[in-house]
Amino acid sequence: MRRSFGLVLTALLCLGLGGCKVTSEDIDYWTGTMKGPGKIVAVLMADKYEDELRVYAGTALVRMEPREDVDGVSELQAAVRQLPEENRSRLVDQMAPQLIEIMRGADTPQAGGEEDGVPPLQVRAKDAAFLLIPYASGEQRGALTDAVVDWFVVDFNGRNLAGNYSAEQVVRQLGAPAASRLVNALNARLPQQALVKLAELIAGLGNDATKQRAAERLVEIEREMESEEFGDWLKERLREQLRARDDAAEIDENRVAAAASLNRENFITLGALPAMKHLNGQTVVQDRLLAIAQQTSAEGATGEQVEARRVKALQAMEGGVRQEQVSALLDLALNAEQPMGVRDYAFDRIADARDTGAITRLWPVFTEVEDWRVRWRVGSLILTLGGPDVVQEFFNRLDDDEYAREELYGYGERLSQMRPPPTDFINGQLRSSEWYDRIVALYFWEKRAEAGDIPRVEGLANDSAETDGEHWEEQDTVGKVATAVAGAIRERLGIETEGDDDSEESEASNGGDSE
Repeated sequence: MRRSFGLVLTALLCLGLGGCKVTSEDIDYWTGTMKGPGKIVAVLMADKYEDELRVYAGTALVRMEPREDVDGVSELQAAVRQLPEENRSRLVDQMAPQLIEIMRGADTPQAGGEEDGVPPLQVRAKDAAFLLIPYASGEQRGALTDAVVDWFVVDFNGRNLAGNYSAEQVVRQLGAPAASRLVNALNARLPQQALVKLAELIAGLGNDATKQRAAERLVEIEREMESEEFGDWLKERLREQLRARDDAAEIDENRVAAAASLNRENFITLGALPAMKHLNGQTVVQDRLLAIAQQTSAEGATGEQVEARRVKALQAMEGGVRQEQVSALLDLALNAEQPMGVRDYAFDRIADARDTGAITRLWPVFTEVEDWRVRWRVGSLILTLGGPDVVQEFFNRLDDDEYAREELYGYGERLSQMRPPPTDFINGQLRSSEWYDRIVALYFWEKRAEAGDIPRVEGLANDSAETDGEHWEEQDTVGKVATAVAGAIRERLGIETEGDDDSEESEASNGGDSE
């Protein structure tokens, strides 16, 4: 800022003493001279010049070719900040249309050809327009805001990071009005990461109407990606890439079709569906995601690809499940013919919904299913949804002869997370006649015990009841589980295991390690 002020002061003195009339041609000439930028800034700052010339000077700082000794856009911002408030908005308002015109250039995604990137002059005009938005009056402020965001929208992927201010920086600073314009940038042919980023920005900054429009557009985009026309576009794109490598090469259409199918799935599962997750509070997105999760086949997609779509759709529903969708999710989760990945994420989404009405359908599965993994999933879900109110019935329904180690550990962990924790009831289970009840209680205390609770755990150290089920290995009795749990509690609390001090004293008395 001091350097800019020095430039202005020196140039003002020179211009004032010279007494010569300054023209736009002079300003154009100065853009290429050593002291020229300071003279241009002086014209912009001086009240004795007509607004037309001062505005021309301001935009000349943007048009000026980049140089190492001075940044024209920064000089423009510094000069505008120093202008008296009564002049600032007036001059910025007059600069706005010219900056917008420069930004638009030839009004094509890549005016200099896609391989050349965005013309630098357009990028500088975008940066300048963004910096001047706070100083514009209401109408021109809106025009500049729209123009800057629309500049990114023309080719979001190509322009997202262009210049000193990225699309994300611009939209976050400009807020809801800018987010609304971003909806126009959403399209099926965007790279996946760009589509997801746009959805994230809109979801975070847009108002309700903007989010609704974006949600509807994303659903349209996902459907378009499934269409034959989109597949044809992908195939032609692949053919062009092959021709670019070898114009005379014979194209294998079977390989093109296979590659197009893989690309389509990437557009859907890495682009559209993750983008929809950001807007899964909108009904239209919720409904479409559930519909995809329920699909067992799709034209042009393999069974594996369809399953991947279904899993991604259920992942995208996280935090966005309506109560009336829970029944359909239960149908997926409890259907043994559905892929395990689909069932797992359906269970997760039911847990998200926190709908206690689902428990009625879960109890019979919990007590009758033969696969312990499914029982574990259902039991954990019952505890999540029901909380302390279902704990007693839950233990009443634990009546199998065999339980895998991780299943009982999972129940204990889930019980320990309840608020309030069912501590008194769990202590009662330490005295249960069933070995598995006692072990669930032990695992509860592994997560919650303080130092004073260790004796109640170690009280079962001599329990010789055998464990029965998968993965118990060396912990084949309740007593061994209790000993392991007590050790885990001490480690968590940083308490030395009994006997450690005695062992150290013994080593010391023996003169340390023997060789």
